[in-house]
Amino acid sequence: MEGFKKILYPIALTSVSPVVARYVVTMAKQFDAEVHLLHVLRRFDWFVDTYVSDLPEPDFKRIASDFESQVMVQAKQKLDTFIKRHFKDVRIGKADVVSGTNYKQIMQYVESESIDLIIMGTGTTLQKVMFGSVAEKVSRLATVPVMLIKSGSKK
Repeated sequence: MEGFKKILYPIALTSVSPVVARYVVTMAKQFDAEVHLLHVLRRFDWFVDTYVSDLPEPDFKRIASDFESQVMVQAKQKLDTFIKRHFKDVRIGKADVVSGTNYKQIMQYVESESIDLIIMGTGTTLQKVMFGSVAEKVSRLATVPVMLIKSGSKK
């Protein structure tokens, strides 16, 4: 069996993230792999385009764009802090925050960065009901192995 050299952790930055991180670190050490972390934010202007047909005052599209920019900066800071806390002994290939559709951004990242393995959490039941299962879509569409960590897993 060939080893994994690039592991992608599509990180939600939720309470489940530290649990999944332990598995990512273990696999990265086992295979001497570099870890890539990707946090995907839903595009805020998508909501405006969907629900607001005429341009009202105030300009909700501009407000949504400004808000998205602020959230991206905060998410990047949170991701950097998370990496310092949970990935001290692991090589980090890249860590990025992007906006778009979660599973599509993950699939594009896998292709562009030649990822060998995806490790991700499954999310809580409430998240699955509200947003659908990103993990399910990724595991179904991925061209590389996917390791799913249940949100209730403990290590």
